[in-house]
Amino acid sequence: MTNPTRREPRDRSHAFTIIELLVVIAIIALLIGILFPVLSSVRSKAQTAVCLSNTRQIVTAVIADAGDNSGRLTENRTKLDPTSPLAVDPNRAEHITWRARFANDGLTSDPGVWECPAHPGEGPIGEEGTWDNTTFCVGDVPSSYALNGHVIWRPDVNGERAVVSDTSILRPSHTILLAEARAQFPDIRITDNLVAAEFDDGGFYGFWHQGDGNYAFQDGHAETINFMDTGSPDCRWHNGLDLSEDRFDKQEQGETTQHAHPDWEYLLNPVYLD
Repeated sequence: MTNPTRREPRDRSHAFTIIELLVVIAIIALLIGILFPVLSSVRSKAQTAVCLSNTRQIVTAVIADAGDNSGRLTENRTKLDPTSPLAVDPNRAEHITWRARFANDGLTSDPGVWECPAHPGEGPIGEEGTWDNTTFCVGDVPSSYALNGHVIWRPDVNGERAVVSDTSILRPSHTILLAEARAQFPDIRITDNLVAAEFDDGGFYGFWHQGDGNYAFQDGHAETINFMDTGSPDCRWHNGLDLSEDRFDKQEQGETTQHAHPDWEYLLNPVYLD
């Protein structure tokens, strides 16, 4: 008996229909929509962690430097002698910042420690090439971090050591020593003008960690907090319990203890409140 002819199956090509293609595209778009905020949040948290580590490293160097110098903190700026190898033009008064001194002396070994990876715009700037009071800056490091000018600030200082000692800060775990900022200055203060000022699309103080900034304190710890919380309910800039007047914002005697800045809420750039 003859076997019937065996038919081999034919290859069939199957093309996507327009509806199937649109469904696939919609699913991919949905997945991207779900994943993008998650990935963005993870990236933001990673940047905050790196920045917080930078803040800790710098404040540790500041505290160690004070420890090596009988507890005297670093000056914000140091006026140069015209014969100094760092001087550029002997016909003008010049200075370098504490950041430049730390970098030059190897007190901060990692050059990347000065920049927050989330710093907005084109990155941090520095004071080099500008005047402060009567001296011209010939050395600075573009940085996302500045000292608390209410603790350390004097114009046209000749030495590297401040008159302020670490023991004069009676609330070391409460008092800001290093602040995240994006102004050019190596030190930063709080005044109504600065608090209310706009700087490009934001303010002077750190706000690029989902509205918060990184701050380091005299005891060496660092926190990610909102700028509003640095002034209320108890100011972390003036170290109120040291019973000393703030030189820029004079207080009544009764306010030289614990005090707050509730008016900031009405002065702040909205970026701090997001």
